[in-house]
Amino acid sequence: MRNQRPTSTIMDDNQFSFETTQEFHRRVAGTVEAVQAGIWKAGVHDLLGYATDFGFGQKHGVQTLVLKTRRKSAYLRLHWDTILGDSSADRQIVDDAIRSAITELG
Repeated sequence: MRNQRPTSTIMDDNQFSFETTQEFHRRVAGTVEAVQAGIWKAGVHDLLGYATDFGFGQKHGVQTLVLKTRRKSAYLRLHWDTILGDSSADRQIVDDAIRSAITELG
């Protein structure tokens, strides 16, 4: 799934706190966990594998999370600001990406 939302925040690598990087990874882990639960409920009883292509900060563009089962792959492409966002629009984009991945892998 592609997130076409334009961004207004461009961060430099040196502007990140440890807490920001921890929260980013917590949210990515939550996404992996949600997809794992979703495919399991859909009857795909595989351990979900994943790989990342993350660059810290919005200047690196879209963040990619690759999710894999034994037979299929799904790519979640989300902007840094969307992953860390707390607005209802950001949460909706993440939720839509999770649902799309479950559908692709299910």
